[in-house]
Amino acid sequence: MSPGISVLCVDDDPDVRSLTATALERTSDELDVATASGSREALDRLANGDDPDCIVSDYDMPELNGLELLEAVRKEDSDLPFILFTGKGSEEIASEAISAGVTDYLQKGSGLDRYAVLANRIENAVDRRRTARARRESERELERYRTLVESMSDPMYVLDETGRCTVANEAFCELVDADHERILGTHISAFISRASLERGVKTVRRLHESGRESDRFEVTVEGDDGERWIGEANVTVLTDERGERTGSTAVIRDITERKQRIRELGQYEAIVETAPIGLFAVDGDGYLRWHNEEFTNDLGIERDIVGTHFQELVDDGFVPEQILDNYLDRVRHLLSSANDDEHIAYEMEWNNAKGERGVTEFNIGLLPLEDGEFTGTVHAFRNVTERVEYREELERQNQRLEQFVSIVSHDLRNPLNVAQGHLDLLETECDHDSIEETRWAIDRMEELIDDLLALARYGRTVADRERIELAELANAAWACVDTAEANLVISLEGTITGHEGRVRELLENLFRNAIEHGGEDVTVTVGRITDDGDGAGFFVADNGSGLPETGDIFEFGHTTAADGTGFGLGIVAEIADAHGWQISASESVDGGARFEIRKATTLEGERSAE
Repeated sequence: MSPGISVLCVDDDPDVRSLTATALERTSDELDVATASGSREALDRLANGDDPDCIVSDYDMPELNGLELLEAVRKEDSDLPFILFTGKGSEEIASEAISAGVTDYLQKGSGLDRYAVLANRIENAVDRRRTARARRESERELERYRTLVESMSDPMYVLDETGRCTVANEAFCELVDADHERILGTHISAFISRASLERGVKTVRRLHESGRESDRFEVTVEGDDGERWIGEANVTVLTDERGERTGSTAVIRDITERKQRIRELGQYEAIVETAPIGLFAVDGDGYLRWHNEEFTNDLGIERDIVGTHFQELVDDGFVPEQILDNYLDRVRHLLSSANDDEHIAYEMEWNNAKGERGVTEFNIGLLPLEDGEFTGTVHAFRNVTERVEYREELERQNQRLEQFVSIVSHDLRNPLNVAQGHLDLLETECDHDSIEETRWAIDRMEELIDDLLALARYGRTVADRERIELAELANAAWACVDTAEANLVISLEGTITGHEGRVRELLENLFRNAIEHGGEDVTVTVGRITDDGDGAGFFVADNGSGLPETGDIFEFGHTTAADGTGFGLGIVAEIADAHGWQISASESVDGGARFEIRKATTLEGERSAE
């Protein structure tokens, strides 16, 4: 970007004029914007000595329009950048502007991004003009380098004293993915990282002050796709006959792979030294060649053991003898061409000196072969006793939960069925208000049992998942609900992964909630949520009465309905949590309720149905 760009903004609308000037100066610290209320004032300013680097003019103005102003300016300065920035755009105006020799043409817009585009156009236009002037002044000097630069296979460039590119070979153009026209006259900071620019400036200044011929600095280029290219620039200072610095030239050698290897090595070293697991390597003869600190800490070894045969660690009681069992078989398996396994993982149960049970997880892999020969193995281990015990306890809890479900399903429903049967017999014998109240109480107890069973079934983490057509499942869930006169609109299609039965239960509960609180003629919509930073997913919304003002609607027992159990939305939250999804409630665009289920990725699509 060129420093010190003065801009004259011409617009008869004072608000637009002020906004344009303010926005441009905020967009770029290098822009200094003056304003004129019309073409006459602009011409008067030019006649009185104002010398802007660029004019930005509206089209539709009294007295002289933008193109008439351009014609008057061109009579005095044939190459002064002139950008037509107008809200009254048409192909006719654009064509007329181009024919009249306007530098650039840009329509106004409502967003501030238009001013960023305008600032960029101004800078590019001014840079091109300055570059053209500089090129004419230094063409003779540049010709000496042109043949050399273009003949080199390594990227090479020449900069003037301000840091703008005056020469660049084809290899440099390919490196920064830009053509010569884009590069020439553009400051080198547009193509290399800020840190690289600072290193380059210091290197050139140091070279000039010391009188040395050349020096090197590291340069990083980042492409539009985020890919980083790292090179080593061999830079030389250019001077005139008086010894004054006139620029610099550099040849860049690719060191991306070397730097990447160095970084990866450093990362791996940091990882293995700080990893909360024991790591060690054994050579082909069974001697310990390397280990991290966690290895000796975990085993309680305080002496230096590098170079010790692994059998000695077993004999000293530091390592269970079982670890050597089947070692050779595992190595043969990894070396075999009959499989593609890169490592083997296994668990081993053992007892320490106090007789306490422990479980260790081992991973074994091969060290890189040398000329096809076995060189040893690398091992990782960690104590997973707590994890195994937790898993076993979880299995026991699940068994108890299954027993609870069985009791609820059988031992509680049987008495209810007996009571229901006797109530039916009693109803044939007499007519009393208490019969209806009793029937309501029995139905209420059955609803509570159903909800408790749903919590028991659906609150567990989902392990086995399948691809589900969400639109089809929504229609199936809708068919299982007493929907009265309600309408269903499905505005998505695609799949999610989950447990079909649980997801259907989730949708059924949301549909019932919408009908219970939104009325029998409510409209329920199921739609897709794109990933806006909080995760993609789907929503269920209605145009009913909205959410209650107080209380956590997902809390078990929370209900605003006189005959509600307060379990429906609690079950919805449990099912979502079991899938690893996130659920939230808010007001819908129609004033009803909107439930969003995020982290449940859906495929994009659109479908409507009732």
